[in-house]
Amino acid sequence: MIVIFGFGIGLLWYLVSPAQEIRHILLISIDTCRADHLSCYGYELATTPNIDAVAAEGIVFENVIATVPLTLPSHSSMLTGTVPPYHGVHDNMGFRLPESNLTLAEILSANEFNTAGIISAVVLDSKYGISQGFDTYNDKFEEAHWAVDVSERKGSEATRFALERLEKQKEDKSFLFLHYYDPHYDYVPPEPFASQFPGNPYAGEIAYTDHCIGQVIGKLKELGIYDSTLIIITSDHGEMLGEHGEAGHGYFIYQSAVKVPLIFKLPGRSKAQRVSDIAGSIDIVPTICGMLGIEIPDPVQGKDLSPYFRGKKPDGAERHLYCESIYATQYDANPLLSVVSDRFKYIQTTRPELYDLNLDPAESKNLVEKQPHLARIMEDKLAQILEESVRKASPDSTMQMDAQMIKKLEGLGYVGISEKDFKFDQSKDDPKDLIDFHESTREGLILVNQRNFKKAIGALTRALELNPKRGEAYNNRGHAYIKVGEYDKAIRDLDRAIEMIPGDSTIYNNRGLAYLRKNDYDRAIRDLNRAIELDPKHVDAYDNRGTCYLGKENYKQALRDFDKVLKLTRALELNPKRGEAYNNRGHAYIKVGEYDKAIRDLDRAIEMIPGDSTIYNNRGLAYLRKNDYDRAIRDFDKVLKLDPDNANHKNIGYAMERLGRIREAISHYRQALSQRGDQPMVLNNLAWILATHEDAEIRDGVQAVRLAEQACELTGYKVPGILNTLAAAYAEMGQFDQAVETSQRTLQMAQKAERIKSTEDIRARIEAYKAKRPHREN
Repeated sequence: MIVIFGFGIGLLWYLVSPAQEIRHILLISIDTCRADHLSCYGYELATTPNIDAVAAEGIVFENVIATVPLTLPSHSSMLTGTVPPYHGVHDNMGFRLPESNLTLAEILSANEFNTAGIISAVVLDSKYGISQGFDTYNDKFEEAHWAVDVSERKGSEATRFALERLEKQKEDKSFLFLHYYDPHYDYVPPEPFASQFPGNPYAGEIAYTDHCIGQVIGKLKELGIYDSTLIIITSDHGEMLGEHGEAGHGYFIYQSAVKVPLIFKLPGRSKAQRVSDIAGSIDIVPTICGMLGIEIPDPVQGKDLSPYFRGKKPDGAERHLYCESIYATQYDANPLLSVVSDRFKYIQTTRPELYDLNLDPAESKNLVEKQPHLARIMEDKLAQILEESVRKASPDSTMQMDAQMIKKLEGLGYVGISEKDFKFDQSKDDPKDLIDFHESTREGLILVNQRNFKKAIGALTRALELNPKRGEAYNNRGHAYIKVGEYDKAIRDLDRAIEMIPGDSTIYNNRGLAYLRKNDYDRAIRDLNRAIELDPKHVDAYDNRGTCYLGKENYKQALRDFDKVLKLTRALELNPKRGEAYNNRGHAYIKVGEYDKAIRDLDRAIEMIPGDSTIYNNRGLAYLRKNDYDRAIRDFDKVLKLDPDNANHKNIGYAMERLGRIREAISHYRQALSQRGDQPMVLNNLAWILATHEDAEIRDGVQAVRLAEQACELTGYKVPGILNTLAAAYAEMGQFDQAVETSQRTLQMAQKAERIKSTEDIRARIEAYKAKRPHREN
């Protein structure tokens, strides 16, 4: 880590007196917040009264550009003062901020500030390198809110931690980076903000975040540190909201996606000021350094904005700010690279774009053909910025993503890429031509993660109609077909995907999963072996292969695969809470008779995934095998509450029967048969109770015979225990000759199997049936 020493920290003589030094710095980032939806930026609705109050005492920059309309790369720029070609992070997926970068937290930590970060979405998890320099970095959510299968922290929890942190650090010099995620899709503002902004949930989410920020500002005042705190409020990027055909963000780099708020509230100053000159999120680091008297590190490409605070402009020529999106390169299209000045914006791609932002803020009139000279000047400026900022990629700038993390990020609508490409091959597609395909793909991914698989298939079908040569779209639709149980259609799609992308382990894993669901274990294992060959750390492939081995009753190999899942998860540090792996291994332990080990694994799984009925069912089964019927029933009751339609009534009935709760056992056996009527052991158990119970009100010989005969038919009359039940049912009906004949067949089977104790019991029953006495259980 580079250590930067400070000079005259906190004594900004031209703005504040020595008594008003900067002792605290609060940087608030509102995710996905476009500037024009804050009322202090002219929005027609009163969305941000608390931010407005800060703006009324601070400096509002009206024309601020973020570098990338994605959370991780944009925050990487915000916290390093550098553009993506320098810091090396271009997307949320597949990248991490290299340690060779110098962050604001590292700079302030080296200058005696206690540094803390509180983030609210998985895309800023510490594993992505963004936590460099923070003494504490709170990225573990106490109450995860699941939105499109993504764990996020709601504003109330982030605020609570912020208030606690401010209280703790009120006497020390401190820096707090506070990230709110609520305005990000999906838009579900809590009350009363949902009702206050009917039909406009995005504005409601911003209003809710403003409410949270108001609590933080109030805490600064309560603690008496408001006048010694430098407050910065900004955003990482905006939201397109349907403009230019894009619903969310990440794909295009039009102003709605990259123009963000930036407000500075200085200690001891309450005079409002507005700055119309262009600025960037990369200016935050050098401005803080400038205000503290810290030498600005050489890599920083932003400008110190503090001269504006005393009515002057920073030195230098006309500014040109860089922004990018390489999202479309995953579709083999060109990237979008842009340079923005106070008035004009140039976007380099297959068909370049030039806009006069003053006359055409909606960017609807491309001026490239009318002003080719200006377009060439801007293109040259872009090339200059790239030449000056691009550095050799650090070996730690990219990272391998596990399938579970990819799934989480796809839940946000991110499709993801892992390679950067700044070359402009005119034969490549223009991203503008693929926006409908992209939006259908994005919609499909979101619907998959919302578990609305039928609609997802419709969206992905539309995507393929628009672009039938995209292997990843076939893969995505194949995955959705698996979810709705249409395995043959899934396999056809995945066959096409493999033809188009033959080296993709994810597609082989998905096809293996489809074969697994068809109980075609050999073909499944073949595909999963190929997935593992292509990616030896493919966690889901090991998980699915282990499940195949469970189906083949190869429990030792299943255990080996589930052990591999857990080891890989810990080694990669990508998803330490791999509850499903503990569940699968616990299931395998049950199969090999190691019930205590199974229960330990299943306890861990429940800690990690407390709402999964499958895990409770497995643990209940483990207790059942240990004859611990009370605990088994407690777990089975939990299954009934969590997922009554899929509860394993067979196991519940068996446990109830063992505990003597016969009427409840009968009820659950009948429910098990209503779910699936071809379960011989359920038919047998219920028939035995109805044929032999001592309570006449419970016995029903007619039903007992019907159930026992059905069980015998399903097993080919080859299971002695079921034949024994049929004999007892005949006896209950008074058909003693048939009871004797059936028991004698049972006796022959038992003798052949050398079951001495069973033969003794059967002989005793034959004698009873000859004496016309039906069998009774005490």
